[in-house]
Amino acid sequence: MQSMDKYVMPSVSQRQALIRDILSEQAVPNQDRLGALLRARGVKATQATISRDLRELGVVKGPGGYQMPAAPTRKRLRGLAATGALERVVRQYVVSVEESLAMVVMRTGPGHAQVVALELDRTPPVGVVGTIAGDDTMFLAVKSESDRGAVASAMREMAGLEVSP
Repeated sequence: MQSMDKYVMPSVSQRQALIRDILSEQAVPNQDRLGALLRARGVKATQATISRDLRELGVVKGPGGYQMPAAPTRKRLRGLAATGALERVVRQYVVSVEESLAMVVMRTGPGHAQVVALELDRTPPVGVVGTIAGDDTMFLAVKSESDRGAVASAMREMAGLEVSP
């Protein structure tokens, strides 16, 4: 049995900084591997703690494993503010955007709708009142018809599905 003496109990911010460092250095496919990398650096953390840290850091899991989100810079896109993380996941995963009554319907490849919906929930575009995501489809509820058009257009542009004039 290992002695706890070799492990340190850093603060939450220190542990999260270490996780950021690890993810910036290498691809990490799962939480078990991240736990092993933390232990190799003298930090023991439970799976629940790692999961909470990843969520608080805004880490997303893509095909290559866990990734830190892009820096939270904002830019204007057809009148809507967008973060770098939102723009990155929309461009990477969204394959279609359609308008329907009081919502915008976005489709991704299998298993990617949740990643995009998470970023939409973190930084909802103006006019979006909520999201629902399945495996490969998201529904964005919007406040009005004009919001629906603006949101759909902005999402298409972020996804590279239409060329800006």
